Amino acid sequence: MLTTARRGWIAASLAACGALLAVAAWTGLPGGGAGERAPARAVDTAELDLLHTAGELLVQDCMRARGFSYWPVPRVPHPDYRDFQYGVDDVDWARGHGFGRGIERQLDEQAASGPAGQYVRGLSDGQRDAMGAALLGPEPTGLEVKSPLGGTLSHSDRGCVTESWRTLYGDVRAWYRSSETANQLTAVRTGRVNQDPAFGKALAAWSACVGGRGFPAGHPVRQREEQLARTGPEAEAQDVPMAVAQAECARSTGFADTAQDLHERLSDRIRAENRAAFDAMRRMQVAALPTARDVVARHSGS
Repeated sequence: MLTTARRGWIAASLAACGALLAVAAWTGLPGGGAGERAPARAVDTAELDLLHTAGELLVQDCMRARGFSYWPVPRVPHPDYRDFQYGVDDVDWARGHGFGRGIERQLDEQAASGPAGQYVRGLSDGQRDAMGAALLGPEPTGLEVKSPLGGTLSHSDRGCVTESWRTLYGDVRAWYRSSETANQLTAVRTGRVNQDPAFGKALAAWSACVGGRGFPAGHPVRQREEQLARTGPEAEAQDVPMAVAQAECARSTGFADTAQDLHERLSDRIRAENRAAFDAMRRMQVAALPTARDVVARHSGS
């Protein structure tokens, strides 16, 4: 019989059917001092897409060999998807998408009615358990890393996801340690930006601006979350005007520029503080590119 913890692990593995951990695109890297090993370069967006696509195809092959179907998912879930870490600051995007409610709804509908969702729903409970174990391993054990946010993160050293890492990056323990550290540091950076006095000053100006437009709010991210939690035609009718006010105030008050400047400066600082993890991750990514190209070429028939 499966334990509650194991069932939770397997349920999480099937929730989105997108297997690979998304590695944040940290650009640039501080140069080393005299006599230090030259830092690894950051892969660009096209290379990140290549590595992700190759990984998904490897997972698909592995799952097929274990008797399951798997549909690769793109690294960016929707062509208009945007991740606004400090609130919406693109006025044109806000006019077209509000806070992105329509994009989220479309993704939810695709997940429910698409082939992957239909396939998983057609499995028995036992088959779903077996599929989850094949995808991510039977238990989240074998790979560990201390989180910069506190505590320890773990992942199975078995399963098709780990096998895809092994094919691309070789040393799965080193890959998990470095890539998951980079992922966790994204939240560290966001926290430091929000705690900076310059951010607080700019935020106060932004808050006064949106309040003057009839949308009182203390923080743009919370404003978006609270608005998307509201449902019904009346709530949805406010999405675009509220999002446009958020974006226009972010620009007119200088809030967006302040947030971006802090984001870049703190990125440099965090990379310097965690250079070993970033360097290891990037060297493995660059080294994996030839294998990734071969995998994609093989599946495209070229």
